[in-house]
Amino acid sequence: MTDFGASQDTQQERTPERSSGAAVGNSASTADLFPKLVTMQRLCGGTDFALLSVQAHTLLKPGQIECAMQSSGSQALVNKFILGHSDFLLKHLYSSPVPVIFNPKDAAAFAASPAFVANTGANDETHLAFPVQLGTIGNGFVLFFNVRAVLNNDLLIDLHRKSLTVIREKMRLAFGISAGSENLNDREIECLQLVGNGMKSEAIGEQLNLSVHTVNAYLGSATTKLNAVNRIQAIAKAIRLGVIA
Repeated sequence: MTDFGASQDTQQERTPERSSGAAVGNSASTADLFPKLVTMQRLCGGTDFALLSVQAHTLLKPGQIECAMQSSGSQALVNKFILGHSDFLLKHLYSSPVPVIFNPKDAAAFAASPAFVANTGANDETHLAFPVQLGTIGNGFVLFFNVRAVLNNDLLIDLHRKSLTVIREKMRLAFGISAGSENLNDREIECLQLVGNGMKSEAIGEQLNLSVHTVNAYLGSATTKLNAVNRIQAIAKAIRLGVIA
């Protein structure tokens, strides 16, 4: 028997729907993030940069800090910094959103800045760390070494804003969904949400007045856009990105 409802719905499925969210112009690859970090490095007069990601095992017990990206030739510098300041960075990330200025030459000059001053006592070099918390997407720091610029409020706020954008793009790229989640249409999101709520395709079809074939088509296209291997992974990625609850 021919399923006329499925045939009609499938034809509708072939018609592109408008995305539920506007495209945000995410970077196409990790390499595209380097020019942004280099520009930020120049703004603060730093010699090197690093993008650190926080791997948390549980909400109550943060895991460890890992280097996700770094400027050329800075691996030893970054590793030494993580080794010496990992505990402090983890504690600060979950206690304060403000940037950290490490070991400034004149701590009093930064008293009015929107930043926390941390005196390492090691030398007179100044480093900057910008914490970024993105909830379920991920958390991390953008770090600049040996900065020479005058760290006024405007510069710190601007660099912090740019750090948030860079880490958000990096986290999305890490999950293979730099743009896919932005292209999900309303039906795909709705079907993912209902599957996540425990409903099967037949029940979803009845609720949305769609054939089972079309429901599966929506779920299949959503899985592809999220670069997931199956529905379960697609749902997990959609939840992590905040696309569904």
